[in-house]
Amino acid sequence: MGLISGLVLGIMVGMALVAGLRSMMKRRSKQRIAKAANIKLLGNLIQDDVRKLCDHNYPTWVSFPEFERVKWLNKELEKVWPYIAQAASGVIKESVEPLLEQYRPVGITSLKFNKLFLGNVSPQIEGIRLQSQKKGQVTMDMDFKWGGDPSIILGVQTLGVANLPIQLKNLKFFATVRVIFQLAEDIPCISAVVVALLAKPKPEVKYILKVIGGSLTALPGLADMIKDLVESIVVDTLQWPHRIVVPIGGVPGDLSELELKLQGCLHVTVIRAKSLKNMEFVGKSDPYVILYLRILFKFKTKVKDNNLNPEWRERFELNVEDIETQSLVLQVMDEDIGQDKMLGVVSFPLAKLIPEESKEYNLNLLPSLDTENVKDKKDRGTITIQLLYHVFTKEEQLTAMEAEKRILEERQKAKEAGVIGSALDAVGGAVGGAGKLVGTGVTTIGSGLGKAGKIVGKTVVSPFGVASKRIKSPAHENGVSR
Repeated sequence: MGLISGLVLGIMVGMALVAGLRSMMKRRSKQRIAKAANIKLLGNLIQDDVRKLCDHNYPTWVSFPEFERVKWLNKELEKVWPYIAQAASGVIKESVEPLLEQYRPVGITSLKFNKLFLGNVSPQIEGIRLQSQKKGQVTMDMDFKWGGDPSIILGVQTLGVANLPIQLKNLKFFATVRVIFQLAEDIPCISAVVVALLAKPKPEVKYILKVIGGSLTALPGLADMIKDLVESIVVDTLQWPHRIVVPIGGVPGDLSELELKLQGCLHVTVIRAKSLKNMEFVGKSDPYVILYLRILFKFKTKVKDNNLNPEWRERFELNVEDIETQSLVLQVMDEDIGQDKMLGVVSFPLAKLIPEESKEYNLNLLPSLDTENVKDKKDRGTITIQLLYHVFTKEEQLTAMEAEKRILEERQKAKEAGVIGSALDAVGGAVGGAGKLVGTGVTTIGSGLGKAGKIVGKTVVSPFGVASKRIKSPAHENGVSR
């Protein structure tokens, strides 16, 4: 009897052990599968994803196959940075102050550096990727990070306000920098260096503004104006395809291939918009469209009063610098007493276009191009445009570049004369009039306010970006807001 009970007990214990072992193996198998899935997801992360997860503070042992870590270069950079910072401060001040003047908004009458020192904390190069080599050139993309301790004080003057010292604190800069070395046969074997910022990942410039001996809250809108100014300069002068070409003194060489050239002309017909959002309490919005490839060359349509389904059928010509990276931006605005409001915006990549092929596009408008931070997800309507991309011949390219240079000079003269508030004002008028960049469509500045008003639309604004009440005139009827 004892033998039988022992056998039964042994079988039951054995079966329990087998069942427990089987359950444990299943659980461990599920855990391994889950871990494998997580590891696979981590393996698919790109450098920009890891930056966001770790808030730019991931450990030094994290590496990416396409980037080479350069700890040795950062150590050497730390040693020479005090000398670089001292020398570069003067160079940056001389080169950036003209840009501040060119891009400054209407509400700011003067913007200069009262003090500029780059500090003692050197930048960090997190990785270098060697691009495909072209004969006579070496191209590298460098992941650049700088959380320095610079001492930067801006002298800002606004309408009716004396020079205001504004300090930039807690400056942080993240970007992928493209560096191109033009090789030469003579020592130091480099005839020029090209520097530009890549659009992806998007360059980040973070800082805090503080008025010395005061508060920014006393000047509403000033912080946003300076933020927009910094972003405009970065995007329009440093972001690829725009670049800075630095020749190496004493080394002969042809640098024309390194400079940015116009590739073609984008013919844009703004046809109509439908179902626009009404921003008015009484009546309907008064929409018009601002379109541009570069912030310096903005164009605008006529204003269609009291209409949520406007039709324009206006044509514009915009010079294209790089069809692979540039995008056409269309902003549908509501003209209003006070500051104009944006009804919707859309960006169209030029890489989708086939040269010499005309095509109509119906695009959905968005509340903002920064879709991650959009709170209002409501439908903003649509805009219909027709696009044709024409590739320049050599002769057309030279003519277009001369015309573009002349337009910038004329705008600067108009700005200095007080005819326009900012060189960034949108041009009013379609092709054949003031809206034409190439050819004879630009009216010459110098024969008075009437002619100059046809070149660039002028919006009179208060010191802090709030537009004054506009009075309609014949110029308004012809697409120029004055």
